[in-house]
Amino acid sequence: MQSLIQVFAERIQSAQSQGSPLRIRGGGSKDFYGGALHGELLEVGGYRGIVDYEPSELVL
Repeated sequence: MQSLIQVFAERIQSAQSQGSPLRIRGGGSKDFYGGALHGELLEVGGYRGIVDYEPSELVL
């Protein structure tokens, strides 16, 4: 099974090679802002939470 990152990368590369715009959407809570929405939808809502944590990089 592919990771979400791999799926996103393939979709982005495909859109780039075809010259197609992407509409990146998280939860969709701001879809009503601005003008008409264009581009193929790339839903990234499933990619959330802490994805990488390195305690030694914590700076206060």
